Amino acid sequence: MSDTAPSTRSPAPAGAATVQVPITELEDLMTRACAAAGVPENAGHRVAGHFLTGELRGQPSHGLAKFAFESRFFAERQAPPEVVRERGVFAVVDAHREIGPLSADFATAVALERARRFGVGVVGVINTQRYGVLSTFTEAIAAHGMIGIAANTSRPEAVPAGGRTPVLGVNPLSFALPTLDQPLTADMGTTLAPMGVLWEHRRSGEPLPEQCFVDADGNATRDPETASSAVVFGDHRGFALSLLLQALTGSLFGFPMGTDVHDTWTTGYAFIKTGTNSYRLASKTARQRAPARVIPVRVRGRAPGGATARRDAAVRLSAAPGMPIHPKRRFPYRQGRRF
Repeated sequence: MSDTAPSTRSPAPAGAATVQVPITELEDLMTRACAAAGVPENAGHRVAGHFLTGELRGQPSHGLAKFAFESRFFAERQAPPEVVRERGVFAVVDAHREIGPLSADFATAVALERARRFGVGVVGVINTQRYGVLSTFTEAIAAHGMIGIAANTSRPEAVPAGGRTPVLGVNPLSFALPTLDQPLTADMGTTLAPMGVLWEHRRSGEPLPEQCFVDADGNATRDPETASSAVVFGDHRGFALSLLLQALTGSLFGFPMGTDVHDTWTTGYAFIKTGTNSYRLASKTARQRAPARVIPVRVRGRAPGGATARRDAAVRLSAAPGMPIHPKRRFPYRQGRRF
């Protein structure tokens, strides 16, 4: 089965009103979609909650739309993930086509076990479905008092600034640092916009953001039908970072890279935990010694992870939690199946 975006659908009429959908109804619908694909109940709730988090954190390309797209593969699960190679701090996991969030949960648990034994855990994952927001896994690592890093590659879908031939994946990166309070988190792609944005705009028919995508000749375009590649951010600096991540999620574990990545199953992922129990104890001691009153400090600009996490919490804790859904949004579905 192809893992590319489905064909374009006609956009909804202009001026359609936004409707408020209760989060519980969305979660129930998503869980039933998982059950229809043979996913156990607890695992279905975990998968639904993961993709809902992406939506609630203001990343719709990694939320409901991605869940609807990825649900085409849920029935292709073969077996639970397992460690197939290990040596010291390193481990390689064959996910046996498990759903992305469940594969990532397994990998982070393996990385945590390695880090507890050796101080560092480095885990590669192959043969898995995809997940939504990457930072949820690094935040889980940071909750154990360790630094968490997660990344993955993809098919060559990104060009450096001024280029026309895609040689890199979109290569997203997340890290989370433990603090005296909530983890300090970053979650970013190495392209100006993720490919999920292109898929969404192909479904809605709306123009793409400026200078984020190019056509086959390397010309910037806002036409989602002619766009073929995303543009790497940061000129040569962004290219260097993306190249490093491609090596980290590919050659480090012997996984395919570049044009050797053909589909979901040949895409490489990496989960890294670093830090020891002494680091965690030092953080606990510092928290105990912290003064009872703390002087608030205002910081201008954007702090990594703060706004998205607050948005998620605010919606979930509101009196009538719901999610605004505009009828112009288009979600892919599996032909002949109703959820």
